Parts: sequence; C-alpha cells; structure tokens
Amino acid sequence: MTPAPAFPTTVPVLTCETLRLRALTEADIPAWFARATDAESADLAGDPIPASIAQGPAWLERHREQFRRQAAIRWAIVPTHVPIGTAECAGTIGLIITPPTAELAIVIARPHWNQGLATAAARLVLTYAAHPLALTEIHAEILQRNHASRRLMAKLGFRHLRSIADEDPYDIHTLRLLPIQPSS
Repeated sequence: MTPAPAFPTTVPVLTCETLRLRALTEADIPAWFARATDAESADLAGDPIPASIAQGPAWLERHREQFRRQAAIRWAIVPTHVPIGTAECAGTIGLIITPPTAELAIVIARPHWNQGLATAAARLVLTYAAHPLALTEIHAEILQRNHASRRLMAKLGFRHLRSIADEDPYDIHTLRLLPIQPSS
C-alpha cells in the first residue's frame, strides 16, 4: 500500500496561462465582500449574505483554520493580467478534503463571469488533487438553478450522482468525477 502524500505545509501556488491560484490574504476581504453581497452571486453559490465587511477576517480565519487542520485548501483566483502582489481576487476555489476524496467548490465574482477563469482554475486544482494529493474522487454540489456551474462541471467531466430535492429551484445536485485524472 502506497502511503498518502503529505498535506502541504503552505498553500501551493498553481499557475497557468490565464491565472494563478494563491493563498487567501487580508487584501482579498474587500473582493470577498463585494462578491458575497451581490445577491444573485450569493444565491447561485448558496451562500448567506454577510451583514458587513467586518465579517471578512472571520471568513479568512475559517479558511486558514481548515488548512491548518488539513481539512481543506482554499485559493484566491487571480487573473494573470493582474500584477503579482496586487490584491485583485476574481473569486476563490477550494478542496474540502476527506481522503481519498474531496469536494470542489468555486465562486467567481460577477465582473469575471464568462471569462474561462472557473474552468482554468478547476483544471489546475483537479490536476493538483490527482497529483500530488493522490485523491481518487472529487465531488461537487451545485444548485439546480446554477446553470453556469452545471455546464462547467459537465465540461470538466463530472457526472450526476444524486439529487436532494426540496423545491424545484433549490434542488441540490451532487456530481462526481471518478477517477480523477490530470486535466489536459
């Protein structure tokens, strides 16, 4: 039996031609707040709307604590046209890890919708999940009404696993990518 690879000691930087994924910082809180208070964006993500930007440090600390517990990795999505060191975060992507599986979660701010950032970020993270993390299965939960996320997951190769039906627009679909393979 091959030992599981070590969880990283720092959030790894992942890059491609169109973006880089890096650790979240305090400088990302205003972008988080802008995205989280956009009613449509929050609704499509299934997220509650924060009462004030003062909740930002707690949001950031939650992600840092999950990383310290080796339960999750959350990256800031930064388009490559943004200079390194600049805080323009277009959204976040993460893995909630329960080896040998994980759940993929992506949130993109409205000004960055339909630019291919979610696809590029997901491909980077799926490649990282396959190697070096050696995860064997990735799940994603999306709301039925989130058509863009449904198209994205289909493009990435996710397949429908099950639905949790409440009321029609609030149905949650669980998707699975199995086995995961590095994206080309």
